[in-house]
Formats: sequence, structure tokens, C-alpha cells
Amino acid sequence: MADTDTPPDVPDERPAWLDRLDALLGEWDTEAVFDAGFLGPDSAEMRAAGRTSFEWLDGRRFLIQRIGNEHPAFPRAVAVIGAGPERDTFTQRYYDSRGVERLYQMSFDGREWKLWREAPGFSQRYSGLLSPDGGTITGAWEASADGREWRHDFRLTHTRPAT
Repeated sequence: MADTDTPPDVPDERPAWLDRLDALLGEWDTEAVFDAGFLGPDSAEMRAAGRTSFEWLDGRRFLIQRIGNEHPAFPRAVAVIGAGPERDTFTQRYYDSRGVERLYQMSFDGREWKLWREAPGFSQRYSGLLSPDGGTITGAWEASADGREWRHDFRLTHTRPAT
């Protein structure tokens, strides 16, 4: 296709800051830890094991995240991460097996990973930290009904499996 035939929404260049996401590539074992009371007033603390993978879509402009877990109460999901509207930012489009679809803003500097979204009745934010050796991400999700008062939602740890 000649350059004059290229649709206007096809970017000219791949944003260089997408390279930071290479630190996430591969397979990760995950553990989500839900505090006592998360699934109801009498529920105990619960740990849910799972697996997450990150891989580039051809062209390396979008990173595909696949999220699975071993607990039937929690959904399987896929997320698509791409360059955000501003330099050095990202967006994540999340879809899960319940039919949920969410749009998050994201930052990742190669070590600190943040996701956030503001939505009426259910805003969310995540903050995680990649270990210096690149083998573990420790973080936690928070939720808010009004976008002002935040409560802890759950802890989430990603660990690269031993090879």
C-alpha cells in the first residue's frame, strides 16, 4: 500500500517508551491475597494462585496480558496495553470472563507500575514494584466508591517461575 493510501489512524513511529514494557515479558505465577471479610462478613483470609503472561502483538505496539487463576470465584481476563495519549504514558484495555470491560491509565518506568481508573461507583488503582532482579512484582489494588476515600482491595504478587 502506498503512503498516500495509509489510513490516518496508523501511527508513523512506534513510541520508544513502549520498550520499558519488555521487563514484563514472559510467564508469571501470581498470588492474590484477600483479607478476611472480602467474600463476606465471615470469610477468612484467602489466597488465590494463578498465572499471568505478557507477550507482544506482532509489530510490538501492543502488549497482550493474559490472566488466569485457579479459584472459580475470580475471572479469567485479557488486557491490551499500548501507548497512552501523552508521552511516557500507557493505556490498558481490560476484558474478563464475566463480560467486564474497563479502561485504565497506566505508568511503568521499568520498576514502578501503576494502573488507575475513575468510574462512577467503582474507581480503582494499583501500585506495584518490580524487584531489582526482575523476578518479582509486589503490589496491591485499592478501590473507591467516590474517588476520594480509598480502601485496600487485595494484594497481588507476580513471581517468575524457576526455569
